[in-house]
Amino acid sequence: MLLLGTGASLAADWVLKRVTGTVHVVAPGVAPERAKVGMTLPKGYTLATQANGRAMLERGPESIMVSPGTVFAVSAYRTNGAETTLLQKKGTLTLDIEKRARPHFAVETPFFAAVVKGTRFTVEVARKSGRVTVERGVVGVSDFASGDSTDLEAGQFAATNPETKVGLSVGGKGMPVVSKGAPRAPLFDTPAVKNVPSAGSKAASSNAGGNSANASSNSSNSSSKGNSANSNAGGNSANANSNAGSGNSNAGGNSNGNGNSGNSNAGGNSSNANSGSGNSNAGGNSNGNGNSGNSNAGGNGNGNNSSGDDDD
Repeated sequence: MLLLGTGASLAADWVLKRVTGTVHVVAPGVAPERAKVGMTLPKGYTLATQANGRAMLERGPESIMVSPGTVFAVSAYRTNGAETTLLQKKGTLTLDIEKRARPHFAVETPFFAAVVKGTRFTVEVARKSGRVTVERGVVGVSDFASGDSTDLEAGQFAATNPETKVGLSVGGKGMPVVSKGAPRAPLFDTPAVKNVPSAGSKAASSNAGGNSANASSNSSNSSSKGNSANSNAGGNSANANSNAGSGNSNAGGNSNGNGNSGNSNAGGNSSNANSGSGNSNAGGNSNGNGNSGNSNAGGNGNGNNSSGDDDD
């Protein structure tokens, strides 16, 4: 992995100024590398801290404090010279962002998006809940499950726990005003949470982190049809999966597909075809696992079925 030192870093790159404990940087198609002071985190790269790890990054006057057990990426497709988007999968980030005339910095989580003009604020992401606390400035928060939105000022917070209660809970100094809006899905692939729309429900694809070597929806060898699509965040996946709620995953060449209630068919070679209750058929070579279906191969086939038939 080629990570630039501070002397060669670009103005738009975040530079690691402090690293303690176990911290890794992940790049496209490369094994994780231990983070070191002076490395940069360009767009499309992911930083992950273990339970004993902490890090601080700086970009000019701006800074990000990374707490233990945190995973986030600099979005490859939503970061440019004028705007920056972080994709925070879990953990806690404390950010100090310079003030500009227009919103230029956002943090996307599995539960909400936080957009800032210039502020110091903290974003916390747990397994099924999230919270934003503002120390200085203004942060706009949009809740995915409910469509609720609010502008938080210093001393205020907004929290969401969609499996327990759909909507933003706000408080702090004064009472932030909550406006209603339309629910939406996160920008990147996140664990399923009750009441939070998934990217698949929109039948749209998003490669937010830009680090997936084999993105099913963008590969010349794979296409996904159904009610789901693919979203790769943070950029840590070598093989992206095609998840279809009730459809088919078809590939002319090679395909890795997971279908909850559909069929996975490959004209050439198909590997790792998992069907919750459907059929896995391959024109060439196939390894298929079906929990309650059939695994059939025109050429050579190995099929494992919990309750079904295996025909070669």
